[in-house]
Amino acid sequence: MKNMLETVRALTMATGPSGAEDSMLSTIKELVKKYNVTVEKDRMGNITVFKKGAKKGSLAFFAHNDELGLIVTKIDKDYLRFTEVGGYDEKVLLGQEVTVFGKKKIKGIIGAKPPHLQTKGEGDKFLKFEDLYIDVAMKNRDIVKYISVGDRVIINSNFTEMKQDQVCVKALDNRSCGAIILYMLHYLENVKNHPDIYLVLNSQEETTMAGSKTFAYKINPDVAFVLDVTFAKQSGHEGGFPIDKMGIGLGANICKRMFDFIKKTADENNFPYFIEPLPSMSGTDAYAVQTVRGGLTTMLLSLPIKNMHSPVEMASIKTMDSMAKFLSLAVSLINVKDFQERIIK
Repeated sequence: MKNMLETVRALTMATGPSGAEDSMLSTIKELVKKYNVTVEKDRMGNITVFKKGAKKGSLAFFAHNDELGLIVTKIDKDYLRFTEVGGYDEKVLLGQEVTVFGKKKIKGIIGAKPPHLQTKGEGDKFLKFEDLYIDVAMKNRDIVKYISVGDRVIINSNFTEMKQDQVCVKALDNRSCGAIILYMLHYLENVKNHPDIYLVLNSQEETTMAGSKTFAYKINPDVAFVLDVTFAKQSGHEGGFPIDKMGIGLGANICKRMFDFIKKTADENNFPYFIEPLPSMSGTDAYAVQTVRGGLTTMLLSLPIKNMHSPVEMASIKTMDSMAKFLSLAVSLINVKDFQERIIK
């Protein structure tokens, strides 16, 4: 597999908005082709890399594969009206270059009424989706040949290497965590005695959580790890988490025995971490996975990123690599019998 930087680059520069992740399959197959694994895509759009184990039990690692996007809601004369797929903030959209995935890929720009033409008071309010449009520089008669209501739209983004091992690009939420679980294969090459491993790049977290829920129900793993991003410390959010450490979830959606195992493993092997308290539903696939069947043993690990839900998300490549290495170590140490259901009478 390519190194972590190139793995993240490949995943984030691919396109796959929530509910339309199919195009990610070829990228993932290319990244894992050197390993003795099988790759499958199911009817929900989940893409799974399966590594057969030498001992009983199964571990599943979930990292949602969908990214934020937009969807065409109306062809309004020579322009496209649209809304969000996921959770984009309208404030980041004006002036963005986009690609419309119609019958062919078409470039466009998100525009709005220029400030010179706004009436008194218009410039004082935040733009809403109804104030924005996509200009594809085409007449209506040509637009309707190639673009339809329901077509998906992705904001274009460059992959920029920053200082301190950080990168800036779209879709780090949550392709960064997809890169972490795929790069585990690199560190697992010398780990022979492990359970069956499912690396699940699941669909639709940003909209329905249907991908992780249905797949967890199908395979019923002994232990499920969910990886997702969290808020890094940045200007305007000084209470965020350090970008150079992984987060270990504690609270709702978390198995306390699994938390104790993960924390002990990190402490004994000098992996930097912070504890992320979860007083209620985590807002991640950990909730969906934990609550299938009679409940699954679930653990949430998080990667801090800056500028979440924008086209310029930032994260640390070094932290991603450290997390992949840590999870591979955890796989080598875990005894799934310790986390199977206990009936207390």
